[in-house]
Amino acid sequence: MNETRITAKGIMEDADKLINQVCKSQFPVEIFPTMIRKIIWKMKEALTYPVDYTASSMLVAIAVGIGNTHALKFKSEWTVKDILYMALVGRPGANKSHPLRTVLRPYFEFDMEQYRKFSEELNRYNKIMEMNKKERLEQGYETAPTSPVRKRFLVSDITQEAMVKALAENRRGICLYMDELQAWVKNFTRYSNGSEEQFYISLFNGSFYISDRKGDTNNNCIDDPFACIIGTIQPTILTEMLKGSKSNNGFAERILFAIPEEQEKSYWNDTDMDASYYDDWHNIIQKLIHLKISTDETGRVIPTTIEYEPEAKKLLLEWQRNWTDMINEEESDKKKGIYSKFEIFIHRFCIIIQVCKWLCNEGSADKVDFDTVTKAIKLVDYYKGTALLVNDMMNGIFLTAKQKELLDKLPEEFSRAEGLEIAIQQEWNPSTFDRFLKKASTKYLIHRHGHYQKALDKMPN
Repeated sequence: MNETRITAKGIMEDADKLINQVCKSQFPVEIFPTMIRKIIWKMKEALTYPVDYTASSMLVAIAVGIGNTHALKFKSEWTVKDILYMALVGRPGANKSHPLRTVLRPYFEFDMEQYRKFSEELNRYNKIMEMNKKERLEQGYETAPTSPVRKRFLVSDITQEAMVKALAENRRGICLYMDELQAWVKNFTRYSNGSEEQFYISLFNGSFYISDRKGDTNNNCIDDPFACIIGTIQPTILTEMLKGSKSNNGFAERILFAIPEEQEKSYWNDTDMDASYYDDWHNIIQKLIHLKISTDETGRVIPTTIEYEPEAKKLLLEWQRNWTDMINEEESDKKKGIYSKFEIFIHRFCIIIQVCKWLCNEGSADKVDFDTVTKAIKLVDYYKGTALLVNDMMNGIFLTAKQKELLDKLPEEFSRAEGLEIAIQQEWNPSTFDRFLKKASTKYLIHRHGHYQKALDKMPN
């Protein structure tokens, strides 16, 4: 007789799947340790934060905290940093900004304290520089004091030159935080004609950068830049933002998209969130902030190396073979480009997930294990789905994968009652189905006197 083993891990995974169904989220929260999952669910319950936005913001927050302290070695001369570019995509009122600000709050607090210290040091430096060399010696100061450097994790609304300066001064890494990502892209042509766009395309790789512009007296050479980017954006603005060269030069493929299945504005509730949840998240980020970064005698950053365990690497190679077969069978060059970038992302996800385990005392931070690769594959599947959704948006299709699936199952002609019966079989509720009908009737359905007919010439592929 076969016996089913009931484990704590299995119970938590089943609970995650059940809560995901209730919260209408496709994001695989089970990739996080138990402590972080509880924070995500509590923020959803008490603050109505969409799971996709909170979880994606946490991925970036953890990636920023890791920064240049760790790198994943796949082969000789093949190491990976966990740089992420993330867009939280949603309609007005979808509650995008609040989860992002809450998740980044520990960094805001750190940066404010560092700014206070920097201001004090700058005032002291300026007073010393007002003295002549003799006065400095008499008062015990260096004759050529070094100007203070502002330590920080977050930057916002910043020029390329200021970004390079911040990277040079913060070798651990920084995060460009933009509440509205549209402003970031608009900056690309504010001072230059396209060079800033290329700068961020290159920065995604975290490789050598040198600033050598004519007339620039503050040239910088950075051999290990690290910068994550995150912000919010509305779907219609996103499609405008990614038009032109950005849809063809690999810029769009470098961005991960968090898009909840449900985009309706939520009602307030009377549930409060205990301070202990904020404290737990604060402590996780503080543990990252206090990670030490090593450098060699030249000042070059030497990250702690993480490697794959044999079974984990075997699973990764198997995934890559299947993924390569999918790419080779794909006819669309655009989709080939989207899929190919996930061979980069999966390594970066592995770093974040494995370090997460260490942060929450569920594993070590020196080896990527089999479980971590399994979870990274789940993340790939989620962000592949949202990337394809954005690709559809670029082609004028504003339906989620779930909505497209239902539309495909509906007959060419149907009444609301007939359509609702099919929708219920797909685990839709009546109110969600009615919103779908309203949305689909703007392009894909013809509505006459309570009956619907598919506009066959406009159906999405």
